[in-house]
Amino acid sequence: MDEAVDGLRADYDKVPYESHAFPQTAPGHIAAIAHIFGLDAPDASSARVLEIGCAAGGNLIPFAASHPLARVVGIDLSQIQIEQGRSNIQRLGLHNLELLQGDIAAMDLPALGQFDYVICHGVYSWVPENVQEAILAAFHTLLAPKGVAYISYNVYPGWKAKEIVRDAMLLRGGGRGTPQEKLGYARGMIDFLEEVAPVDSVLARALADYRAERTHVRDYYVLHEQLETFNSPCYFLEFGKRAEPHRLAYLADAAPQTMFAVNYGEKVAVPLLEECGHSQILVEQYLDFVVNRTFRQSLLVHGERGPQISYNLDRTRFGRLHFAAWLPPTGGETRLDDSAQEYGETGRPLITRDPGVKAAVDALSARWPWTLSRHELLDAVQARLGTAGVVAAVDQESKIDELLEALIIRGLARCRLEPVLPEPARSPLQLPEAMRRIAEGVRGDEDPYIFNVWHESVLLPPVDCHLLPLLDGTRDREALVQELLLLLREDVIRFHRDGKHLTEEAELCYAAGEYVDATPQRLEAMKLLRAGDTERRQPP
Repeated sequence: MDEAVDGLRADYDKVPYESHAFPQTAPGHIAAIAHIFGLDAPDASSARVLEIGCAAGGNLIPFAASHPLARVVGIDLSQIQIEQGRSNIQRLGLHNLELLQGDIAAMDLPALGQFDYVICHGVYSWVPENVQEAILAAFHTLLAPKGVAYISYNVYPGWKAKEIVRDAMLLRGGGRGTPQEKLGYARGMIDFLEEVAPVDSVLARALADYRAERTHVRDYYVLHEQLETFNSPCYFLEFGKRAEPHRLAYLADAAPQTMFAVNYGEKVAVPLLEECGHSQILVEQYLDFVVNRTFRQSLLVHGERGPQISYNLDRTRFGRLHFAAWLPPTGGETRLDDSAQEYGETGRPLITRDPGVKAAVDALSARWPWTLSRHELLDAVQARLGTAGVVAAVDQESKIDELLEALIIRGLARCRLEPVLPEPARSPLQLPEAMRRIAEGVRGDEDPYIFNVWHESVLLPPVDCHLLPLLDGTRDREALVQELLLLLREDVIRFHRDGKHLTEEAELCYAAGEYVDATPQRLEAMKLLRAGDTERRQPP
């Protein structure tokens, strides 16, 4: 297997895998899920976090920068990617993040110590079998007693059809010399098969799915997903059996809404729950067939904690949680009466007649994208009902708990154990130093990404790659405008209006001032800061 690992290392050295922030792997998100299902989890703000297969650390840097008291370590097989990451870490001045080059199957794991959260995203299905076993063994060795591991992997039945496309691409492109040759020949195979595949055949549908999913992805992703030597999906039940010898227990999916049969309609839920009884794993395996699932993101804990897990949500645990949700009314403004109203997305709306529930949904949307605790939400409901002259129901508190449970089950709310509430925008504008440095560092990238407090990757407009590094609290509006004008005059950045490149001085001055004035709202839309305390309605 050493030759196989060496081959993987060479592939990733030649074509590094771009790494960004993956929200589903954020320790704060994982901790909240553990809490929801009955387990206490370590405090994310001071957690010890390890990522296996960290690439250049793009998923760890946001966490380390936002949590200076945390200890963060990343391991990757590719020395090239590790060196890229170390360079970024040094430039950002992060002292709590260390990247190590190594093979997880050959490292001295006990020497690393134990970690509260271990992340392994986009690795398990793409390595040899012995490395897969080593990853699961590493979870058992490296997880602290109350730790939680995250692992993602390709699954059947969804990957059955995808393998047709992968096998065809490998047949024509797999043995070619350079990465670009592999891509060119593999894509040529897709073009050929699309011309000859019978209409409505399995092959035609598989090719159509491939086109729909891969049209806008980068070359590095196609190379490592479709043309890598290893890509070994498995069934969810099979993965669970592999984890058992390592004394690991399944906790939940990183997207908990996928776990509840009720979300798939009564026609699915009723017979499925009768068939599977109390076996959560069996329920989810059946659901994988229902939705033809292709990818899973599982959370694991030490086996002895398994009996403590509860999939019947305990509403008394909601008191520790902070909630964020964007659920605007679908038709006009909220009416604090007993008329039925819909909130959220058309097609899967939340429907209620209760004035208190309406007030709660409005309060959550008004605070979006920041959080309200259960206590704060109850106070907000009371205030809204009081202002409208509506008397709160006797059982109002239980109705709000019922709402919160529904939001969790349906995946309509984000949850954390700590509030997510950045400081309001100040004048002069100021962003954290790490964020400013990241914006400066991605300035020349084709897709310049930074991150926000929800551990999301945020694509920066070109002008903001130059503006955000200037937001250190020392420059007022006029100073920022003058900085932009210098860049405009040197043609480093450009403004356009009605498809026209602005060049006149008066136009540039106006456009620069307009851009600076809109910066707080733009940064709030990216969830980088809070523009103010006024209620607002803007989409996620």
